[in-house]
This record gives sequence, structure tokens and C-alpha cells, in this order.
Amino acid sequence: MSNDNERIALLEIGTEEIPTSYIEPALKQIEQTTLKEFANLNIKHGSIKTFATPRRLTLIVENLSIKSEDKSEEILGPSWKAAKDINGQWTQAAKGFATKNGTMPDKLNKKITEKGEYLSFTKKTKGEKTETLLTVIFPKIISSISFPKAMVWEESEFKFARPIRNIIALFGKKVIKFKIADVNSSNWTIGLHTYDRSKIKIDSPENYMTVLKNKSVLVDQNERCEEMKKSIEFVVKSVGTVVADEALVDEVNYLVEYPSAVLCDFDKKYLDLPSEVLTVCMKKSQKCFAVNDKSGKFLNCFVGVKNGVSKYLDIAKEGYERVVAARLADAEFFYKNDLKSDLNANIEKLKGVVFHKEIGTIYEKIERVKKIALLFNKEFSMQVDEKSLERAVMLSKADLVSEMVFEYPELQGVMGKIYALKSGVDTDVAESVEQHYLPLSASGKLPSNKLASLISLADKIDTLAANFSIGLEPSGSADPYGLRRAGIGFIRIATEILPNKELSSAIEKVFEFLPENIKNNPKSKMAYEKLINFLRQRIEGILESEGYSFDEVKSVVSILGSNKFKDLGSFLPKLAALKNARQKGDFSSISAVFKRINNILSQARKQNIDVLAIINESLLVEGAEKNLFDCIKKTKAEVVEYISQNKYAEVFDKVLEIKPSIDGFFEKVMVMAEDAKIKSNRISLLNYTKGIFAEFLDFSALQ
Repeated sequence: MSNDNERIALLEIGTEEIPTSYIEPALKQIEQTTLKEFANLNIKHGSIKTFATPRRLTLIVENLSIKSEDKSEEILGPSWKAAKDINGQWTQAAKGFATKNGTMPDKLNKKITEKGEYLSFTKKTKGEKTETLLTVIFPKIISSISFPKAMVWEESEFKFARPIRNIIALFGKKVIKFKIADVNSSNWTIGLHTYDRSKIKIDSPENYMTVLKNKSVLVDQNERCEEMKKSIEFVVKSVGTVVADEALVDEVNYLVEYPSAVLCDFDKKYLDLPSEVLTVCMKKSQKCFAVNDKSGKFLNCFVGVKNGVSKYLDIAKEGYERVVAARLADAEFFYKNDLKSDLNANIEKLKGVVFHKEIGTIYEKIERVKKIALLFNKEFSMQVDEKSLERAVMLSKADLVSEMVFEYPELQGVMGKIYALKSGVDTDVAESVEQHYLPLSASGKLPSNKLASLISLADKIDTLAANFSIGLEPSGSADPYGLRRAGIGFIRIATEILPNKELSSAIEKVFEFLPENIKNNPKSKMAYEKLINFLRQRIEGILESEGYSFDEVKSVVSILGSNKFKDLGSFLPKLAALKNARQKGDFSSISAVFKRINNILSQARKQNIDVLAIINESLLVEGAEKNLFDCIKKTKAEVVEYISQNKYAEVFDKVLEIKPSIDGFFEKVMVMAEDAKIKSNRISLLNYTKGIFAEFLDFSALQ
């Protein structure tokens, strides 16, 4: 296709400032909708790019065809037998089908399908001008974006994250005209709102980025992020280095359209506060970055990122310092007051803090967590000192009633550790207070010591059991109590510290510690089974995130069966060995062999044929079945030994070794023999063959 038949399309949605957390999901939706619409309308295109600032969401489509492709669609009509009567004339059914499709019966075709012969008509649709189609596609893209919360601000009651103020819609130099939210599309936008709100004309999509850059707007979020990092590095290089905080970088990147770093400072007296407190104060109040000196020590400096070019930096500096100073003064007051309180008094206060109205208070929760932690410690022989464990559990939530955590909830656990150390608590116990919340995300770091890991397991499984028992399960994207995160955290920690344990029995006992009103709740009857299934789904998600395919993960996880939960540490090594084995020999046909065995066993159960645990050798009359039995007997002991030693690659080698014997059995032996005893014995032999790997892998799940 020549360049004369392609254009660049540009859509910019200019708005008031959009919340930072809304922007990335909105860009993904824009891209997905664009791809879908172009595919539906058969429009060829090149790369689709999305960009954003706090005040604009932008779509650029390169190499977009000037018209959609011609389309041919085959439509099936009545059966061929019903198309003509005994005289060979077209029937009313055939005529009706032709009329419906705007043609004559003689123009219809015969189509031969698996179900028989039918009348058919090939409908040809001419391509349309992309310019015309975009008048529908662009509004649809804008309307399709959903946000956690949306606003209505004009008479049409169109909903969007923030009011839309302008829309650029271009196909080459041509303005695509439409109206949405009482805003007419055009070829103009607005520059950096804090400096210049005059209209900026965009002649063509090719000039869009450059024109806005000249007006102090960096539309490309990746370019803007790099510019921000360079600006921060430049202003701090004389004093030290900025404290790394990628989450804050990402957030600030969507707060500004042109970043300019400003180096600020605060009174040295506040360096007596914990560095975690200083960092959070700066981050929460003004989205500022903490700074270390050249030796790595916390410095009484911080960096603010101003929206706009580097003018009036003194005014910006003064504003940042004034707000941060006020927040640090408050933090100092909270900190000193908290240190006056006894931690035991804080524990008592937890009796008045509700965890959930149906589940009880935080104090009641930590009492349950203590029982669960002691249970796990004993059941799994973890050998954690019980006194330290009990003390750590009781202190784990004590900072929730501190003034500092009340003001800065993100410091929960962190302040608990600091206050515990200040009161003379052992380091391991104090660290467990902070680390029992870990991991904070699906891929976040895990607790670093056994004590913290044990409390984290107990805390998370209590939360899960209690919520499932009152019917509060995640549904769709809704998970207001963070149960998916708790489930993933539980799995990851259990995999790390209890890789070879059977967990289901201990998990079931957790439900016994719940309050009587919850245990008597009708919703609690199936809570255990639902929780086990929920955790199994989390395992599958974790393993798939490691890059393994759905069928590989299913083959490993499905061996757990119902209400089983064990050997979590074996899953990844098995998957690695499986992926390697699939590249060897004739492994691709293994799945078909075991599926065939499964189907035969399923038929046998439906026919009430006995499947025996012991094979009667005297009933093995064919050479192929004798060969399979001898092969399986020899292989079984070796497989058990390999599995016990975690030598999974060798197990897969054995699978390949026995496959010829299984193939020979199916080629030469009639499984469903007339003699009932022989038939039962052969089916039992297949079940015995499958059973060797029943606790290892479900080969029939492989695609």
C-alpha cells in the first residue's frame, strides 16, 4: 500500500485534571477499543500508540488506510432439498432467502457442509472511507472508557472521570467532526494550563508532539518520566542522591505535564524523627522525594517536582518548604505522644477497634491469630519459641491505635517495629510486627524471618476464613477486603517455608477458632471448600505469572484434587522439568495416551465394571499386556524414588520409556473383552498405570 492510501489519525481528549490512578487503565481501554473497532470494520492500520498527561488522553494511529477493506460474507440459507419443488422450480423458501439478501434465486449457490447441502449467498460489501467511519469510532472510543468514579457536568449527562474541555480529532489534516459531552471536535488544544490557556492549533498529527513540546507540554509519558529523573538528578547531585521510589515517580509523572525539579530543605531538628516518617510526610503532603547525603545518610533536603518550566523556582521552593515544615511539626508531635504510651495499653485499646461488624474487634482477631500461629508452629514443627511468638502476635496490631498511624495509615507495622524497639522488645519480635503484613503486593518481598512468616500466615488465613464464612468472597474485579492479595501472600509464604507440608487439615482447623455466631452462619457451611478452591486458583495464577502455559499449570495443580493442599514447593521444579521434557522425543502424544486411559476408566465406572487395586497376573493372556505389567512394576519403584528425591526430570524420562509399552497394549489388546474378569483386569491394569503418576502430574490435562 502506498503512502497516498495511508494517513495518521489523532485523537486527544482534553480534560480537567484526571486522578493519577485512572490514567494507565484508561490508556489500555483506549488501545483495546481501537483495535476492536478497526478489526470489526476491516480497516488496516499500523502501530497504535497511547499517551497521557494529567489533562489529556491521546491516541495516535499510524499508517491508517484511507478506506476499509472490501468484505465478502457467505450466508447460509435453507437446505438444498427445500430450495426446489418436484418440478425443479424455486420454492418460496428459496425466493424468500434471495429477496432477503437483495438478489435473485438464480444468483444463489450450493454450499456443501458437514450437515448437508444448503443454499448460500456471498454478500459483498464495499469498503467505506475511513474518514467517515472515524466519526463513529472516535466517539465510541471516548464513550467506552470506564473509570472507578465518573462525573456528570453538562445537560447530556455524559459521564467521564473529569469534565471534557476540548477534543482533537484528525485524520491526516482533515478534522473528523462529531460532538460529545457538548464539546465539538476540532484541531485545537490547550497548552500548559498554569501558564497559557490560549488555543493551540494542530495542523496535522505529525506535528502534534512537537507543537505541544514547544508549549511546555511533554505528551509522551515515557519521555516526561525520563526528563523528570534527569531534572531530579541534576538538582541533587551537589548534595547527594534521591531516595529511590519508583511508585512516587510513576505518580508524579501523571501529576505534571512538564517536570522541573526543585531542591528544598527542612529544619535539621526533624532528623530526630525516623526516616520512614520523614519520607512519608514529604511524599503524602507534597509528593516530594527524600534525599540522602553522599555517604548514604538521610539529609534535611527533599525534592519537589513543579509543573512547568524552570521559572519562579524560588516561589515553588518556598511553598514546598512551608507545607512540609507544617507536616513535620505535626509528625513530631504525634511521635512524642506515641512514645509516652505503653504498648500494653495500646493492646487493650484494640478491644474498641472493630475489624468487621460481623467478625469482631481487632483484639479478638489477634487472639485468633495467636491460636492459629501456635497451631501451625506445632503441626508443622517450625520450632519457633512460643513466648516470642505470643508476644509478637499481641504487638502486631498495637500501632493501629497510635497517633502516627491514625494520621499516616501507610506506616502501620513500620511504627509498630519502631515503637517496639524503643520499648526494649527483641529485634526478631519487633521486625515481625512490621513484616507480618508482607507481601504488600502480588510480587512484593516476603518476610525475612520464620517468626514473621508464621504470624503472616496466621493473620492472612484468619482474614480469609472469617470473610469466607460470612459470604464475603471476591467477585469479578471487586475485592474490597483485599482477599486476593491475602490469598496470594499466604500461598507464597507457605511455598517458601512449608514447601513439603500438607496444609489442608491445618486450614480446616482454623475455622474452629472463629466466633460462634460466624460458625453458626448458614454461609459458613461451604466456606472451607470455597476457600481451598480460591487458594488453588491463586496458585494457578502465580504459576502462570511465571511464564508457564495454562495446560502445564493445570496438569500440576489438578493433582491436588478436592480439599488437598500440599507440596507447594514442588510445583515450580515440576513445571521446569515438564517444559524441558516436552522438547524431547514423542512427548507431545503423552497427553493423548493418558486421556484415552481416562476415557476408558470413565466408561468402566459408568458400566459399573470393577476396577481392582491388585492385578491378577494369571488373567494377563496377551503378550502386550504382560509386557505393560512388567514394565509398570519395574517403573513404579523407580518413579516413587525419583519423586521422593525431587528428581522430576528422571520421572519424565520414565514416562517416555513406558509409552511404547502403553502404545503396544492399545494396538494389540482389546480392553473391553467379552470375558468380564479379563475386561476388569485390563481396566485395572490401565488404572494401575495411571496411578503411578497420580500424585505427580495429571498428564491428561496437557494439550
